[in-house]
Amino acid sequence: MQTLLYILLGILILGICVMVHESGHYLAARRLKIPVVEFSVGMGPKLLGWEKHGTQYSLRLIPFGGYCAFESEDDEASSYNAAPAWRRLVMTFCGPLMNFVLAFVLAVVILSCIGEYQLSNGIVQVGEGTPAMEAGVQVGDRLVAVDGQEDGIEALSSYLSGTGDKSVTLTLERDGQRFDALVGKQLTEDGNYLMGVSFGYERQRLSFLQSLSGGFRFCYELIADMVRLLGRMFFHGEGLSDVSGPVGVVSMVTDIAQQSFADSFLTGVDNTLRLILLISLNLGIMNLLPLPALDGGRVVLLFVETVTGKHLPRRAEAYLHTAALFVLLALILVITGRDVLRLFGR
Repeated sequence: MQTLLYILLGILILGICVMVHESGHYLAARRLKIPVVEFSVGMGPKLLGWEKHGTQYSLRLIPFGGYCAFESEDDEASSYNAAPAWRRLVMTFCGPLMNFVLAFVLAVVILSCIGEYQLSNGIVQVGEGTPAMEAGVQVGDRLVAVDGQEDGIEALSSYLSGTGDKSVTLTLERDGQRFDALVGKQLTEDGNYLMGVSFGYERQRLSFLQSLSGGFRFCYELIADMVRLLGRMFFHGEGLSDVSGPVGVVSMVTDIAQQSFADSFLTGVDNTLRLILLISLNLGIMNLLPLPALDGGRVVLLFVETVTGKHLPRRAEAYLHTAALFVLLALILVITGRDVLRLFGR
């Protein structure tokens, strides 16, 4: 029963990321006055539906995302093609954009409300027979300063690394009281001079302003890594065997969520939000690839139409996207089949 709940959580996470993407198309279309025929939550058979302002809204059986449908794109006279190309371009781009926005918002929430593990000044280990133990340093002491220099733990660690074999004066805090300890160094087998202490990691929350810059940097670095991985995949074939479809993603989310919540509720929430962030970024990047049937391919064609005022014949463009969609669906089926075999250890 518990495993089933985690599977449903995985399906829900994937559905949220797809729905945010489709909501980007929908909200931009409404703002730019491009008529939307249907906005659906979920796929497959319709469970219920209603109409408002000329748009059909529906809730469908399969909770894998949804879609935002417009009038036929192969009809020159349709309301979709009647809209200026730049409006259709903005509307198309807003789908992936919303995935990036979701990822950024989640990054800010994680950093400001949950925090992330960073090196702390708390001593978690003192080696037997080391200079630190001989100087009276104990587990639980907190490092305040080194040789009178007060700074963050990263700066203090860097300073300690540069002191070589020299003894240092550690200002420590224990039970609210500060005291100094003169600690020597000992030469290790790998040629380093160490005191014999280890520092731990603690969750540290950032201020809202720090979270804004930290969230942007966090997302930027993830996007850069994903783009590099895609480049190696397309040009060198690296990592193709690790590509997963919806089944693989749900399986991965289920495993990670199960392990995380078993550790602690906070760890479970943290890792679940990070998974949504990661999947949302992946969805945004993949959809921006300049391939037919994907938003990236449509953006390229619409950009050319915006600049030149010319476009492919509507029917030919529709056939191109349809053919590419069938290829994409076939690829998804192959990947999904492989994911299913992996579940059974094949």
